[in-house]
Amino acid sequence: MAAKVEKQTAGFKFGKYRLEVLQTYGEINCNGKVYRFIKVRTNNNELYYSIRLYNAKGRFIKQFLFELNLRVALIELLGKAG
Repeated sequence: MAAKVEKQTAGFKFGKYRLEVLQTYGEINCNGKVYRFIKVRTNNNELYYSIRLYNAKGRFIKQFLFELNLRVALIELLGKAG
């Protein structure tokens, strides 16, 4: 018997934690999509940076969360890409 699949409604959940947007640093428009770089906090007070992707109509598509201490390492890694 297959397990029941429940669709998650909007609310930007990271695992079981809801995310609160603390600050939006900026956005990049590319090919009709918008990438936003923001700082979020979970309901247990953990802080993360997030890169969120929105479609041309402004609807949320995906997000990538990473811990605050990875910011510099990710910038260096992206710099190596060219």
